[in-house]
Amino acid sequence: VRPGLLMRTLSSTVHVACSVASGPLCAEGRGLGFPVDHHRAEAGTPARALRACASTPRCFQRRMSSSIPCSEKAYPLRGKPPSPPRMDLRCSAFSAPGAQGGPREEAGTGPVPSARHLHSLDSSTDLIQDHHLVLDPATPATAKHHAAEAELTTGAGARVLKRHMDAVLKVFATHSYPNHELPWQRKQQTHSKSTGFAVAFPGGQRWILTNAHSVSYATQVQLKRRGDDEKHAARVLAVGTGCDVALLTVDDEAFWRDLHPVELSADTPALQAAVAVLGYPIGGDSLAISAGVVSRVQMTHYSHGCMSLLAVQTDAAINSGNSGGPVMSAQGGECVGIAFQSLTGNTANIGYVIPTLVVRHFLHDYMRTGTYTGFPSLNVVWQELESRTLRLACGMGPQHKGVLVRSVSAAAHEAEVLRQDDVIMAINGVEVGNDGTVPFRHGERVDLKYAVTSRFVGDTVTLSLLRARAELAVAVRLSPYQYLVPPHMDEGRPPYLLVGGLVFTALSDPFLAQRYGSVAAAPVRLLHRSFLGVRARAGEQTVVLSTVLACPATLGYEGAGGLRDSPLVAFNGTPVDCLAQLASLVAACNEPSMRFDMEAGGKMIILDSAVARACTAGVMEDHGISATMSPDIAAAVERAQRAQHDAFDGGEQRPCRSGVAAEHCAGPAPILVPAAGEPGEGTDGKPPAASG
Repeated sequence: VRPGLLMRTLSSTVHVACSVASGPLCAEGRGLGFPVDHHRAEAGTPARALRACASTPRCFQRRMSSSIPCSEKAYPLRGKPPSPPRMDLRCSAFSAPGAQGGPREEAGTGPVPSARHLHSLDSSTDLIQDHHLVLDPATPATAKHHAAEAELTTGAGARVLKRHMDAVLKVFATHSYPNHELPWQRKQQTHSKSTGFAVAFPGGQRWILTNAHSVSYATQVQLKRRGDDEKHAARVLAVGTGCDVALLTVDDEAFWRDLHPVELSADTPALQAAVAVLGYPIGGDSLAISAGVVSRVQMTHYSHGCMSLLAVQTDAAINSGNSGGPVMSAQGGECVGIAFQSLTGNTANIGYVIPTLVVRHFLHDYMRTGTYTGFPSLNVVWQELESRTLRLACGMGPQHKGVLVRSVSAAAHEAEVLRQDDVIMAINGVEVGNDGTVPFRHGERVDLKYAVTSRFVGDTVTLSLLRARAELAVAVRLSPYQYLVPPHMDEGRPPYLLVGGLVFTALSDPFLAQRYGSVAAAPVRLLHRSFLGVRARAGEQTVVLSTVLACPATLGYEGAGGLRDSPLVAFNGTPVDCLAQLASLVAACNEPSMRFDMEAGGKMIILDSAVARACTAGVMEDHGISATMSPDIAAAVERAQRAQHDAFDGGEQRPCRSGVAAEHCAGPAPILVPAAGEPGEGTDGKPPAASG
């Protein structure tokens, strides 16, 4: 297809949204339409896209698009909606998203991709002769694949690929994932194979990029160069869980000899740009290359990081083991992104790439802070203003566009300046559309989150607001999203507190995934907190009863009586905000009994304080528990105790919340020492480190 004709066709393509009447219910349908010359054609939009349309008049929203089929969100006219496609990570040992537990050991029984999906290069001969790259002829015979292959297999394209092949590395990782049900332990070690590559960055650093899920909770990481028989030990410098990027380095000088790193592109690839995915997917041991084109660029859900960031969609094959591999431009020879996940289900050839804009954000974050601080958020719940009636009710005129703020997280900095029913019209001068999108490139719009996530935590942005029919500008300091239930642990260990035989922990998505097989299978009361919960106070957590260990103190509660995983409401009448606060309350308890008020059915657990303290040592010995609480909770309690001591100034006691301040919940924390003492207590009065 001639490029000029293609661009004119895309410019006239419109997005069709209609309500489809199917029986007694009305479902949304989405497709594509385009204006036509009625003298040459009888119909422009497929009849199935508008059949039984209940919306009059039909609304057409002009959008640039490079895909013709109806969206996967469109429902069929009859029967149940199709099962939603699943986003899979592309590490060879991973068969499920990161939120659903750690990688599983590869059993060797999985399906092997067909030859048309893997274009392998023999590591000894490269299969490159006279700058012509030989790709598998079984590649799908489409015009765009022919064009992509032509750019990659002849002349400059082949020279570019050959120059960067040696920079692509095979990653061998050994993982030791936390056991959320027994948080003082780790799971059995697992192994995975994926891809990484050496990257060039100003300053001459010797850095290697791969995916975060490729080295998640890794106890050992080794790298092997192409055509080499030796593995080299690597160090993990930073793990960006949210953006699924990890930074490695190798101390062995021999590893870097004659290794030419890949250059990162400063731009996001254009639609229909030819790209090549390099990596070590399943099906073989040598380097493999798959060709394709850029299909779409938009904000996409990152399955490992559980957040929405900019991503590039491509039809190049991205299989298990491709995780962390570079995606190269066939024209400039630069890396345009990192392969990291693909869509499975009723789909084909839909892979996703982390663009270099996100990768550079991660690298700059590491260079500025020495760690990964994450991506910021406005911490608001907003509503589109596509309804004219709703816009009028908000006091908006024809010249106004934006989104309506419905709530603001009270624990975030944004709560200091934003209010409910504010209309956000622009972010740093970038106009926000009524549909919640902002301009990206010519003919393309992306979710307004892009205007925020392109900044750094702690940055200040200017928001143009409409408040009570008056326009104003406010400065907002950006902070991370205030999850009530964290979607991941950021490579940390699960927090826990042991009281007698009761084990309490803080609710998280990894905990739900391990307990119920997937987050979606968890009870509704916990799902509500996971999907919709936002912190009302800094450091707020949902404390749940994880396990009841049999001992004299818990006699009669062994079956938990429906209390398992129930959120804890109060301890001895004091509302509980976080696990560290509960530890402080238990340590300071001088009452003969301990009362735990649970949310499930309004039930409660009452323990005899003396019996609970007396049997703690036996419970720890029976179950191999080295400490009554995790190190982070111990450090938080220690800070709270120091704050109590500092509250006395010249014999005058200043106001203090007895160690239950919310700020103590957020940080790490001494061991809860029963009155009679317990095994493992340090001679210097400091708690011993927890094991495992």
